[in-house]
Amino acid sequence: MKMPVVALAVSGHGFGHAVRAAEVARVLLARGARVKLRSDAPRWLFPEQVEVIPSPAWPLDIGVAQHDGLDLDIDETRRRWFDFAAEFPARAIKEGQLLHEHGVDIVLGDIPPLAFAAAAEAQIPSLALANFGWDWIYEAWPDFGVPIATVQAGYAHADTLLRLPLHSLSPDAFPAFKTTIDVPLIARCARSPRSDIRKMLGLAEKATVVLLSFGGFTAHGFDVAGLGRSCDYVFVLTPPLSAGVADPPANVVVLPQAPADYVSLVAACDVVVTKPGYGIAADCLANRVAMLFTDRGPFREYDVLAEALPRLGRARYVPRADVLAGHLGPHLDALRSSPVAWTDEALDGSHVVAEAVLDRA
Repeated sequence: MKMPVVALAVSGHGFGHAVRAAEVARVLLARGARVKLRSDAPRWLFPEQVEVIPSPAWPLDIGVAQHDGLDLDIDETRRRWFDFAAEFPARAIKEGQLLHEHGVDIVLGDIPPLAFAAAAEAQIPSLALANFGWDWIYEAWPDFGVPIATVQAGYAHADTLLRLPLHSLSPDAFPAFKTTIDVPLIARCARSPRSDIRKMLGLAEKATVVLLSFGGFTAHGFDVAGLGRSCDYVFVLTPPLSAGVADPPANVVVLPQAPADYVSLVAACDVVVTKPGYGIAADCLANRVAMLFTDRGPFREYDVLAEALPRLGRARYVPRADVLAGHLGPHLDALRSSPVAWTDEALDGSHVVAEAVLDRA
């Protein structure tokens, strides 16, 4: 039987959409499917065998504009979306032509509305993969009526929503999709042993190591020197947070580049300090790494994750001001002493989603 050509249409907002789509791609490739990528996310997040559908000079998705890893720009998001909505029908036609030219049989979108409108133009099936929709995010902000209507018009073309855990339980969180099927968590497990990663980075095996991770963004006003006060811990910084750091405290390891096998770095640490998003939350739960999480502005997914994470694993809130000041020692002490029962949530979502794609194709 001829295996299908699957197009992954992936939002470039943060890394969470990309890393879970990449896990599905690995399974599809192993099953013999061809996988083609249309995304604004970095290419290096995906397997080498994935082929690229070139961008036709516009973004696939707007997502949310951000000043940095902690601050959203709602006004800029609105401005970009009104421009995008005006061109949406014409772009859907062009994107549909691209799918046809590349011989695509089915689209898996996470979760740009343009992807599903394009699939409809190409007259091929499409599946959505998400723990939230952009319409649900934008509903919390003023004057987003046009973007919400455009998003929902795109989502209405999807055949089915494959809904991931860590989603809103509100009955109106996914109003545009015709059919919804719940699938297990998609999470990455470390590919390299903890001891190997620590040895490579020069970290003592018995050190309590804390990774600061903000989804590929920096954090304006972050005081690296403040970490020196928490001398019982070793802190690891990766780009872009580590960019320009000079003369860090002795307990701070500054990496010039993030390792390609980022999830193994996560698993080699004892704690991750982060803004909560699906990708880093799933990685920490899968590898049983504790989390200190801070708020990320008026982004509705935060409330879902802030409620779920302390229930599913070892996680604790830390005020943003303390993160930026590097004042983390007392919060880390409290986190390490807190009781925990790690979730036994299934982690085979990538296989379940890949199977659904192949069945539908």
